[in-house]
Amino acid sequence: MAAAFPSVITVQAPITSIPLQRISLFLCTLPLFSFVSCVLIALVWHFDDTTKTHCQVPNYLPSISAAIGGNMPEMFIWRVAIALHCFPRILLLPSAIHKHYTNTQSGRIYHLTTWWFKPLNFLNYILEIIENGALLSMTYISSVENHAMHEASFIVFMVCSMSYMFLSCILSGLTASKPMSKEDSSLFRKKVFAMIFNYFSFGMAVYFFFRHNWYCEPGGILEIYTLFALGEYCTVLSNVAFHWHCSKHFNGAVLMLTFVEDMKDARDEEPVISGYKDQKLI
Repeated sequence: MAAAFPSVITVQAPITSIPLQRISLFLCTLPLFSFVSCVLIALVWHFDDTTKTHCQVPNYLPSISAAIGGNMPEMFIWRVAIALHCFPRILLLPSAIHKHYTNTQSGRIYHLTTWWFKPLNFLNYILEIIENGALLSMTYISSVENHAMHEASFIVFMVCSMSYMFLSCILSGLTASKPMSKEDSSLFRKKVFAMIFNYFSFGMAVYFFFRHNWYCEPGGILEIYTLFALGEYCTVLSNVAFHWHCSKHFNGAVLMLTFVEDMKDARDEEPVISGYKDQKLI
């Protein structure tokens, strides 16, 4: 019996190649651009509609839900941008960052052998997928259409987002070179700062939200609901900043589109079978 030889995989020249870091940075600009655009349009075109409160106290900034979910073209801009943003973030980037921490790319040195590193890395991977899924749900189900579902999606998004930031900082510290290089140290500090600022901003937004609903008080120079909206804005911007810093992990990684051809090795041709065919012809 002739020996079986493995197939030969031939990879052709790439049709195109794009740095993964550039893709990640572009994906960060989509929600940033759409968020700023929606708030500005709401302030210019729909100020009264988006800044009114249930108890008629003064307010000068629209909440994010009011800015993106109640009027056109804000709703269209936000939904298109988030759709373009989320699907690559779900299909591509979670696995890329998971492999980065597993393989310690970009010159990182892996020193940790504890059993809980892999579960943490996998949990970080799952959290990012759920975060983006909740963002899609929160975007396409507005508070006007289904308030309960919108609220549940928002809670899931924030829990997963804040947990992802925390785990990502832990994994960055655990897989960094020892001692940390100047670049690793700078990136780690920026991620930690963005995470802490995000936590603080969200805490302030929650405080002002409940204070407004409980007391419905005018705040003087800065109204309470305006401070709530400002806290929301800072939460979104710090979230984008954190993912912007995470894109630096992909430095040197390239996404390539190419053809792969599975060619049978010439040694797979068996002379015995050829001879048998010749005998049948005779």
